[in-house]
Amino acid sequence: MSRNWPAAVPREASPPALQLLWNESCAAHSVEGSIRPLIADRHRDNPARVLIVTPQPFYEDRGTPIAVRYVAGALSDLGVQVDLLAFPVGENIQIKRLTLCRCANHLGLKRVPIGLSWQKMLLDVSLWRSFHRLIAARHYDMVHAVEEAAYMASVLCPRRAQPFIYDMASALPEALKRHRLLNAAPLQRVFRAAEQRVMASACHTVCSAGLANYVREREPTASVSQWRFPANSGAVSKDHTAALRAQLQIPRDRKVLLYSGNFASYQGIDLLISALDRARLIMPDLLLLCVGATDKELAARQLAAGATGHEHIRFLPRQPSHLMLAYMAMADVLMLPRIGADNIPLKLYDYMASGRPIVATRQAGHDGILNDQRAFLCATSAESMADEIIRACACPDEAALVGGEAQCYAQRHFGWGGFVEFIRGIYGTAIARGSQIDGSESGRAREELLDAGQGRASGRLGHAAGARTRS
Repeated sequence: MSRNWPAAVPREASPPALQLLWNESCAAHSVEGSIRPLIADRHRDNPARVLIVTPQPFYEDRGTPIAVRYVAGALSDLGVQVDLLAFPVGENIQIKRLTLCRCANHLGLKRVPIGLSWQKMLLDVSLWRSFHRLIAARHYDMVHAVEEAAYMASVLCPRRAQPFIYDMASALPEALKRHRLLNAAPLQRVFRAAEQRVMASACHTVCSAGLANYVREREPTASVSQWRFPANSGAVSKDHTAALRAQLQIPRDRKVLLYSGNFASYQGIDLLISALDRARLIMPDLLLLCVGATDKELAARQLAAGATGHEHIRFLPRQPSHLMLAYMAMADVLMLPRIGADNIPLKLYDYMASGRPIVATRQAGHDGILNDQRAFLCATSAESMADEIIRACACPDEAALVGGEAQCYAQRHFGWGGFVEFIRGIYGTAIARGSQIDGSESGRAREELLDAGQGRASGRLGHAAGARTRS
């Protein structure tokens, strides 16, 4: 199998630069001007300032950086000045009221793998130092600490009466269990004690959907919300999907199953391949397209596919998020084969907004978003998944109905205007709790911020959000 499968839609199918697409998206969906800012009018000469600390490359088209970009954009729409501290790797982007800061890169690292790595640990040390310098030089109305940055915040922020929000993408002690050396009971006790400290000291924890009960079990006094991100959606013409299919050399009679995301074990790629082998005994025209491999994963997977005769499986590198619209539009079925996952991946919002039928494993974290009316749900077994793949492909009317139900749900719940108001609510709650840290002038100022932060949209917001929801 050739390694050089074409990997992008034609240039005219989408703006040539990601920044151009972001600018156009902001122009189309911004609610700025139709809602009150997060601060009261009398403070506009001295607007609220938030520090976002994210221990990832920024910007890259992958889960957490995409989510952080959404948060920064929503805060900007609310009139907030945002300082964003990230790793010294990634694309420099432009968002109104955003100042991008980077920690030092003494080794000149060019990339940081997803998950735990020596590169990430070294840069976390550098991030800690930069974080400390920033909050020593300025008091922020709120610190928004992402993933392990919240563990840094739990040590650094209380010393300066600096309130912070814990942005929890996953339960870190649970994630570290996947590493054999870090699963030892004494280490896990240390990790859980540190996690409980973070939840107890944070003004608010906002976690991936499905993790709220976990947070409450670990720290009953924690204030917690669950993320609902906006969907990346848009119309893709039949000409563009046909052009993409031609570029990828996929025959017109093949039914395409699409998986997108990283290739970590919990994503269930091997389960998906086993299910595909079973399903092809009934429907030999199935073809699986897996998008999101690193260069190393791409070489290994394609070598294995060639050795086993899996010519019906294609592996492609990660694609920019706006190009994935065409991949989803081309697919007959979207696959979500996760194993043991207790949260909701960002891509699910995009999957649902696409209107394509989804085959997904039943996961506790999906409850409330996915059900049997909005997806073809299966057990985490190759046999069960194969049955649902066959059902989705063999029953086009039912597949269209299921995909349509998911799309309607996404249009109602995953619009940009609603997300901006969600951010307002999170910060309103966090500011209220943060104002109790001390009775200083900064504490009283945060109470004034709450006056607007607790407010909901005016009548104009309801109209604007309805008109601008991403569909």
